[in-house]
Amino acid sequence: MKTQGGTVHPGQSASDYLHIDPSDLLEAVGGDARTVAALARTFVDSAPDIFSRLEQATLAGNADAARHESHTLKGMCALFNARVLTALLLQTEQAGRQGQTPRPEELVQLQVSFGLVLDEIRRYAHAPMSA
Repeated sequence: MKTQGGTVHPGQSASDYLHIDPSDLLEAVGGDARTVAALARTFVDSAPDIFSRLEQATLAGNADAARHESHTLKGMCALFNARVLTALLLQTEQAGRQGQTPRPEELVQLQVSFGLVLDEIRRYAHAPMSA
């Protein structure tokens, strides 16, 4: 359900979500919170490895690999309306097309934003479901 503060998942309040808003995804699956929770668990299981490859590519100066990993992760984050992280990943993807990788301060922004988003998606994935 969508509220002014974001999405309320069963057992949680709107203030629990500051970096994601999965209400569009919830609506797309007919309000089935279990389906969204399953997608959230998939994110939790796979996104950290993708992000790790993005970090490694950035540190190695591999713009093509950074572009690829950014693109993959961007789509996953967009599902949960992680707007800030999605925008940062779009910038990283576009920079990769121009042969550039994120600067150190941009990588820190990505790391912080990814951590916040991952935490919220993890909470969503494991939130108690109402009957």
